[in-house]
Amino acid sequence: GGDIRFEFQSEDDMGDGETSVNAYNNLMDWGMQLLVGPTTTGASIAVAAKAFEERTFMLTPSGSSVDIVIDSNTGANRDNVFQVCFTDPNQGTGSADYIAENYPDAKVAVIYQNDNAYSQGIRDTFVSEAAVKGVNIVDEETFTTDTQTNFSVQLTAVQSAGADLVFLPIYYQPASVILAQA
Repeated sequence: GGDIRFEFQSEDDMGDGETSVNAYNNLMDWGMQLLVGPTTTGASIAVAAKAFEERTFMLTPSGSSVDIVIDSNTGANRDNVFQVCFTDPNQGTGSADYIAENYPDAKVAVIYQNDNAYSQGIRDTFVSEAAVKGVNIVDEETFTTDTQTNFSVQLTAVQSAGADLVFLPIYYQPASVILAQA
């Protein structure tokens, strides 16, 4: 019989586009034939371009931007790059639909990370679908990687706007800080 053997190797991409491409190159030098990863959207977008160009099979378990599987410059479908989780448009649209259906009178605020493709992507589709469904967005606040330790300005603005529901299309690390400070 034909034995199938797997050998695993890992690299830490540190959730960074440039580091992820370096990690990908290290794995290719090692002899990688298929890639499971990267984990985050930004890293996945960067690596997907290389994987597509070099025809390496790539499967990201959690990268959610459509720009991972579709080249945003050319519109080309990256037919060797795949996603397991829901895309940003699915998540943003689904969240707006849920709020519209279950909290129709809510005053909603959005706090998102505007230097992160994952957060920005979900925010964009959420706001678009919220407008279609009549969700009342009373405030939007942003933060960046460098400012994700203190949310007092954003929380004060959200409270002043009279929000009774806050939508956080962000990772758990800054979300936990926001919840603790709230």
